[in-house]
Amino acid sequence: SPERRKMAALLFLALLSSLSFHLCSCVSASPWQTMTTGSYMRPEDHDRIFLLSPDTTFSCGFHRVGTNAFTFSIWYTAMKTVVWTANPYSAANGYYSPVNLHGSRISLNQDGNLVLADTNGSMVWESKTSSGKHTIVSLLDTGNLVINDSSNKVVWQSFDSPTDTLLPWQKLKKDIRLASGYHHLYFDNDNVLRLLYDGPDITSIYWPSPDYDAQKNGRNRYNSTRVAFLDDKGNFVSSDGFKIVASDSGPGIKRRITIDHDGNFRMYSLDASARKWVVTGQAVIQMCYVHGLCGKNGLCDYSEGLKCRCPPEYVMVDPTDWNKECKPTFTIGSNQPHDNFTFVKQPHADFYGFDLSSNQSISFEACWDICLNSSSCISFTYKGGDGWCYTKNILYNGQVYPYFPGDNYMKVPKSFNGSASSIS
Repeated sequence: SPERRKMAALLFLALLSSLSFHLCSCVSASPWQTMTTGSYMRPEDHDRIFLLSPDTTFSCGFHRVGTNAFTFSIWYTAMKTVVWTANPYSAANGYYSPVNLHGSRISLNQDGNLVLADTNGSMVWESKTSSGKHTIVSLLDTGNLVINDSSNKVVWQSFDSPTDTLLPWQKLKKDIRLASGYHHLYFDNDNVLRLLYDGPDITSIYWPSPDYDAQKNGRNRYNSTRVAFLDDKGNFVSSDGFKIVASDSGPGIKRRITIDHDGNFRMYSLDASARKWVVTGQAVIQMCYVHGLCGKNGLCDYSEGLKCRCPPEYVMVDPTDWNKECKPTFTIGSNQPHDNFTFVKQPHADFYGFDLSSNQSISFEACWDICLNSSSCISFTYKGGDGWCYTKNILYNGQVYPYFPGDNYMKVPKSFNGSASSIS
């Protein structure tokens, strides 16, 4: 009857309205893949609800990092490779502080502010935008997450706050840096692109070589634009003259620049047929030059392939993590007799920088005595050719390399039994 058809139509419209409300209250499932004010996304929906770039190359949503732990991230859809994360980063822990599975959400509020909140409602991250109720969030084909106001002006974009990765045409600029652990890629005040180790005890530049000035390192410090980017043909170009050309250079290949946890930054190209990322360029060739790689008191050794090891009478604090340092199995105190100690030679080894003292043209015996008679000295490096003596009270950036014209000597108890730990 007409009445029944009318009732059925009303029920259908009510159902459709309810469904539409549900879709709008979460992330739009429309082809535009946008978030509008009032929209939100929950970690519970991470398997099925996310923002997708129009060409489907990139996805944005909640990325699982633990059983009950998620980050709000952008990733390459096919490989699930994360390229940006909103959550705050903890260098000491080496990971982004996650939110919980239940009760957390990312929402675009009525003020136009994109907010990530944890289970208890506490704000974890925000875009700090206030563009009003006609604000739209979208994910572009470039992998850039953007917030547009009512006039379609970009008021915030993820490209301006990278984490550990640069995507093609994303610019690394002044006051912007990539970071992974304690390692940073940034433009220094002299306009040179550098790699820095900024650890809990020390801060030191390791690339380009701190032994040479900008010109000897092939850099131009007079270009103050301070910008670097990766183009779509596999060229990473910096305003200071540094350049990496991908070994598979050419258009049509998905690429990224990432500073890895080991402190090197590399160019990766996607081998689509093998479904894996391939290193096609890198900044640091000799990995032992990366500061902090083997932690405090650790030595980076190339003699049998790249590996970290602890000096004699030192052991790893955490056998799974060299960043947690090597610690001595003994103590050196001011009240201990100096003749309780001796030295163990480490051929062609040195701990770069942070010398307690340096003396030239002195004998090996004199250098030995200087360190032995100082309770602050725990090691010394001696170069026999010119008689340079470097005493040390803090040991970082330890390296063993065959052509180093000197040797390191570690202060150990006379009861030293010859033990040492080593891990590849």
